[in-house]
Amino acid sequence: MSLQYLKSLNPTFDHPFIHELKVYAKKHHVPIITDEGVHFIIQLLKINKAKKVLEIGTAIGYSAILMSFFANVEVWSIERDRDMFELAQKNIQNMNLTNQIHLIHGDAKEIDLLETQFDMIFIDAAKAAYIDFFNRYNLMLKKGGLIISDNLLFRGQVAHPENIESKNRKQLIKKIDRFNQFVVKQANYDTYIYAIGDGMSVSIKK
Repeated sequence: MSLQYLKSLNPTFDHPFIHELKVYAKKHHVPIITDEGVHFIIQLLKINKAKKVLEIGTAIGYSAILMSFFANVEVWSIERDRDMFELAQKNIQNMNLTNQIHLIHGDAKEIDLLETQFDMIFIDAAKAAYIDFFNRYNLMLKKGGLIISDNLLFRGQVAHPENIESKNRKQLIKKIDRFNQFVVKQANYDTYIYAIGDGMSVSIKK
């Protein structure tokens, strides 16, 4: 009941094309960030007066579009899947955001962006590679900047691995839990994992 009450009060993303993107994602089973999660990120971007964001995992461009459009930030977004990359390009063009969102096609474990310094890094790609992504890109984050990692509860399965029957899923859940244990222990960051959306960590670079 409390969640419904808050939904009735809080603003929504009142834009017809963003609604179309959500409908497309649901129809085609493309995982996108929750409304609660993206509102949280946008608030953090505004609080920090962020200008440059690195996103690892573009998919259809949904979160990059929302961050760019509603927080007025410049986004560099990496996507390895060619079909998703091309679809994201079209979606970004439809929103007239090609000057603010820079798409990069390739494997995020190989991309070199060392000359760019970011105010925030958003990790929302292959869950098994989160530690690799964190280690690779945290060097490109400004002091006081944020690393936000999404899907750390994985629909509640990380907290209750005993209920999982699939061997592959169990291995994935172990890797997510390994990242959760890893990220809260990083000495150069103040980190807290929130029960927002599907579980989201915020790491502040000291």
